[in-house]
Amino acid sequence: MRHSYTLFIYTLLAVFSLTACKDDFDIDKVKSTPKLILYCMPTVGDTTVIELTRSLPVNTKGSITPVVDAHINYSVNGKTAEVINMGDGSYKAVAHQQVGDRIELTAQADGLSAVSASTTILEAISIDNPSVKKVHLYSNYNEQAEDFYQISATFTDNASTKDYYAVRVVSGTIIPKGGIIYTQDNWEGDAPLDNIDETDTVESVQQIYLDSEPLLNGIKQIDYDFGYDNNDYEHFYLFTDDDINGKTYTLHLNVAYEYGHELIHLPNGSLYSQMVSSYYRVILYHITPEFYHFIHSIGSLDNNELAKAGLSNIAPSYGNVKGGIGMAAGYQKAKTKWARYEEIGSKGR
Repeated sequence: MRHSYTLFIYTLLAVFSLTACKDDFDIDKVKSTPKLILYCMPTVGDTTVIELTRSLPVNTKGSITPVVDAHINYSVNGKTAEVINMGDGSYKAVAHQQVGDRIELTAQADGLSAVSASTTILEAISIDNPSVKKVHLYSNYNEQAEDFYQISATFTDNASTKDYYAVRVVSGTIIPKGGIIYTQDNWEGDAPLDNIDETDTVESVQQIYLDSEPLLNGIKQIDYDFGYDNNDYEHFYLFTDDDINGKTYTLHLNVAYEYGHELIHLPNGSLYSQMVSSYYRVILYHITPEFYHFIHSIGSLDNNELAKAGLSNIAPSYGNVKGGIGMAAGYQKAKTKWARYEEIGSKGR
């Protein structure tokens, strides 16, 4: 929610913009030839996906189309890797990659200029297993006090480097191979597992409410009023080590308060109903500067309501693909184990 006077601010700014200036903008002047759009995010492993599409020039009808006939050179520390055309604009580089490896790639296709990019494989930053508690806090975004589950997890930043991060919280649901979903009402609390034969774990990325985490919460009320939002891009929350360089730090990540009940077998044979949250885990991403700046530029544009309304400039997205559009950026991630909140004292039966 927003303060009721936000709409008034937009209207006032629109009036000022109409009376104070006049844009001389000819869209034909910004026409351009199509370019290759390249996305590639290498990490530790044996394969890396490369996506190639063709851009659509301004004032041109149609849609972005995959590039299915590209020639790609992908190298790891100067050693050329095999690249397999998977079809529909997707390519797969086959090469063993480790922390510290330097990745370089070029791509070219008929009728389009060649593009190039490079990046580095980072090390994972370990993060301790989380704890989950129930909290009652005032939400600046919703402008009222609410219940949340607060997931806390601790990590240590490397003092010798400038580091860029992102964090996600995911919840887990157990689904047996037979297809019946276990919920808090029909199973007895086994934590989701990643590699078992009997069940699959379906993960759902959660929105994080940022009031309790200063590393993520850079928006103040006046920013909300002028059209800037703290919404992330795809629930992928960015931060840097500017304020925590070399320190051990605990993230406090609030998610929506949604509970269920779990049946517990007591020693006397009776059943006890316990209120529980979903299971949650934290994923900490260690990302390269180009990864950070690219996602940050997309998020800033997506969350700028003034720009969407035509009342401020739309900044171009950051990219590190020379001769084209897009991003080639390395990363590494670390996952915690699953944790949940259990409220003792629920009704027995």
